[in-house]
Amino acid sequence: MKSRLTPVFILTVLLLAQATSLPAELPLDSIKNDKIRKALREVSLQLLFGNPVTTRSNARDIAWGLFNRGLSQERAAMGYALAMQAVAEASMKLDREALWHWDMAQVMVPNLRAELVQSYSGLVGMFDASPFRDQPSAIQRLSAEGEWLPSEGAIQAATVNQKAAIPSPSRKSNALLGQRVKVSYLVDTQGRTYTPVVEEGSENTLAVFTVLESILVWGHNPATVDGEARWSRLGGSFSFQKDG
Repeated sequence: MKSRLTPVFILTVLLLAQATSLPAELPLDSIKNDKIRKALREVSLQLLFGNPVTTRSNARDIAWGLFNRGLSQERAAMGYALAMQAVAEASMKLDREALWHWDMAQVMVPNLRAELVQSYSGLVGMFDASPFRDQPSAIQRLSAEGEWLPSEGAIQAATVNQKAAIPSPSRKSNALLGQRVKVSYLVDTQGRTYTPVVEEGSENTLAVFTVLESILVWGHNPATVDGEARWSRLGGSFSFQKDG
């Protein structure tokens, strides 16, 4: 399967068509902080008028800026920034990153899909159409195509082979203390990560953000059966405690 999303070449046209009929109240208008809300609206306009590269960069800057300031209370703002980053990445055909950040956005804003489906059904439908929208549908598709790790044979589990340190907020280094998350994700035959799920600790906004952003870029040795690479699932728990 070469693409993990449905074709996205019509995305810009779709966005431009919807730009002329924006609802009076976008979901991000619920953000109370005026400065953050204004920044998000500016990024949404960049997205709607077909500038995905700028959108991706600016949406990413907003999300990481909130994280680095330790603003866990701005969970919704972080989620909306991640959603816009995901749509921009989809239009740039960065399917893996788009799906990952769309999943992250829904962890931050659990009702995100419901908020967007009425006015932006085309965008929501694009992600919904991917079998990688969640782990069960992905595993079902991969199993049907013979790409999933079977339960029998000479099996070697996937392992992490490239793991960077998980960053803490640069302006509030103790903001992660006491937080814990448990996650699972899929690893493809090239050792890349897909389809994260927060199994426990989803309420820990900053920990969820930094753990999932880190895992996205980790490298893995893929699982094998009888020497042939297969997709598989990995998981782990991450706790942030004071050194010593």
